[in-house]
Amino acid sequence: MARYVCRIGTSSGEVLEKEVTASSKHEAISKLKSSGYHVFDAKKKFTFWGKAKKIPEKQFLVFNQEFLALIKAGIPIFNGLNLLIKRIENRKFKSIIEEIIESIKEGKSLAEAFREFGDYFPSIYPGILFAGEKSGDLAGVLENYLNYQKLMYSTRKKVKSAFVYPAFLVFVAALAIGIIVYVVLPRFADFYQGFGAQLPFVTRLVVAISKWIAQNIVLEVVVFLISIASLKYFLGTEKGRIAYERFLLRVPLIKDIWRKYVSSQFSRTLSILLDGGTPAVQALETLSFSSPSKILSMNLEKSIKMVRDGKQLSESLKHSKFFDPISLDMMKIGEETGSLGTMLRNSAEFEEEELTSLLNNITSLVAPIVLLLMGAIIAFILISMYLPLFEVSDIIS
Repeated sequence: MARYVCRIGTSSGEVLEKEVTASSKHEAISKLKSSGYHVFDAKKKFTFWGKAKKIPEKQFLVFNQEFLALIKAGIPIFNGLNLLIKRIENRKFKSIIEEIIESIKEGKSLAEAFREFGDYFPSIYPGILFAGEKSGDLAGVLENYLNYQKLMYSTRKKVKSAFVYPAFLVFVAALAIGIIVYVVLPRFADFYQGFGAQLPFVTRLVVAISKWIAQNIVLEVVVFLISIASLKYFLGTEKGRIAYERFLLRVPLIKDIWRKYVSSQFSRTLSILLDGGTPAVQALETLSFSSPSKILSMNLEKSIKMVRDGKQLSESLKHSKFFDPISLDMMKIGEETGSLGTMLRNSAEFEEEELTSLLNNITSLVAPIVLLLMGAIIAFILISMYLPLFEVSDIIS
């Protein structure tokens, strides 16, 4: 499916631009004509990174809270969406909900309407809606998903905040090094140049590097920006994501945090889908698209085949190496007792407790290491510049 930007005319004579999701240009035009619009032109929408920008997580969380409240109050889905659209401030989100309302008018289910805009929402969401509509308990399934969404939002905030302090230390240290290189070192270099004596090798090396950096500032900025853009593009590709994840899985402490985060999200998502009535194979297929881990998604393809062949879920996940023995044992007990959803939630809670402990270790362990490393670099630069002063008598003579 792709996004098409269409120039349309309304029955009142207005000329507008409207975005439509369709598999082809012809389908996009047909959709708009069937809705009573006159289509002047339709062009495929391209984005710089090739992917649609997701609806902000916090706004989507508020939307689901209000949507659930309306459903519980007995308001029909169509009327509820028409009420909610008046409260949405994000223009992109608002236009998407407008198109979803049009799709429901045409007879599509809520899940089908949201699936057309899968690039803008969490991959699991249409599956959640489908499970709710199929089971006849949309409010119950949405409430479970809302609790899950809050927990995932909280977990992501914890992960991000754990790295804020170390990142701040790196920024301050880099700023200090920059000031030394661009301001302090040139003055020292001019001072020593007047002596006309041979300076120590370390001092000459540091001075030469600082001069080169100062003289090529424009080139450095251009190379830095190109490198950032190239890296971001590479990480947006499948190969880039796999390479980045493999790197994470080799870094001490970080690899444990990543595994705990991925496995806890997997367990919570799977429990939501299973409790909503989604079959195990279909739930795993949904997770293979929605998991933050590309490596786990690839491993899930093998797990899906094993489950189809009659293997237990706990057994099919052993080869993934993302789940520790305790989590797999809890899944096995859940399968044997018919309480897999409950055991998956218990497993997720267990993983989240360990994740919180690991995140605390990041602040208490990584921050001192960063301070020591940056302090050593600054100390080396300063010592190399003051070293000639220890031999000042030789230099003067």
